[in-house]
Amino acid sequence: FIDNFVFMGGGGSTIGLVIVIAILAFKKRSSKITKTMAPLTLMPGIFNINEPALFGLPVVLNVRLIVPFILAPMINATITYFAMASGLVHLTNGTAMPWTIPPIISGFLATGHVSGSLVQMVCIIVDILLYYPFYRTMEKYNLQLEQKEADETKEI
Repeated sequence: FIDNFVFMGGGGSTIGLVIVIAILAFKKRSSKITKTMAPLTLMPGIFNINEPALFGLPVVLNVRLIVPFILAPMINATITYFAMASGLVHLTNGTAMPWTIPPIISGFLATGHVSGSLVQMVCIIVDILLYYPFYRTMEKYNLQLEQKEADETKEI
């Protein structure tokens, strides 16, 4: 339950953060760190390995990202619990899943039904919506720093 539905993308449910970074990296005006970290975090993030995001962005000791990092797993657990308790989603079938199985696939294998994948998709969308405003403020700050650095370079 925990690995398959709560900590998708690794601790802090960083699959939402990784997807937000990948989306913002395609924008014309995005920071260098976003453009650099998007390809480095996407593939490991899909397989629930979030160390590149945790230490590369960084998420660790970052005040701007601490709120979604704490709230996302709690929201995922709440959504999944109530979906399973109400019968909308099949209960997990007791199969021990490796934690590196990507979301959507792991939801199907854990429940033996498509409803497990659907609840994972809902949780991922909620994670994206939760991480987006927080990462966007960090992105604006990074762009300001880059602009300031460029202005200082022009003066010299």
